[in-house]
Amino acid sequence: MIRNFLNLPDEKLKEIDYMIERLEKDHPLRFTRLEKDLCEAVMEVKPEMLNFYEMVYGGQTFNLMDVVAGVANICGGGYGPTVSGNVEYVSGTKGQKELRAVGRVRRNGRTFSYIDVDVLGTDGRLVSKGSFIYYNMASREDRKA
Repeated sequence: MIRNFLNLPDEKLKEIDYMIERLEKDHPLRFTRLEKDLCEAVMEVKPEMLNFYEMVYGGQTFNLMDVVAGVANICGGGYGPTVSGNVEYVSGTKGQKELRAVGRVRRNGRTFSYIDVDVLGTDGRLVSKGSFIYYNMASREDRKA
């Protein structure tokens, strides 16, 4: 999927494929869309993810958003660690069967990438939104697309 729009050496693309495979294995999510500057993933809500109020723990939602933002950054041609993440929990998640996170690259600069993420419930309602900043480790040669 990602090979269709990233102009990277084959070795780097193999690393990215492996990373995405590991993320799906190690996190309770599956990627549903990977496009230029965009990543979408769905996380099934499981009972162990719920707090005392029967809502998904905020940290679980934050982790989903951070993973999606990081992969969106890769889809935009950047890669590197999270510098900061700001999340607003807009509405509760009680009764949601899954959460869908959509990350979009707002700006992919030389030093930093800026990613926005929305999380929607099964009913399509916005449950949280956030903005993330990633340090760009990609060289200029890697980022030519």
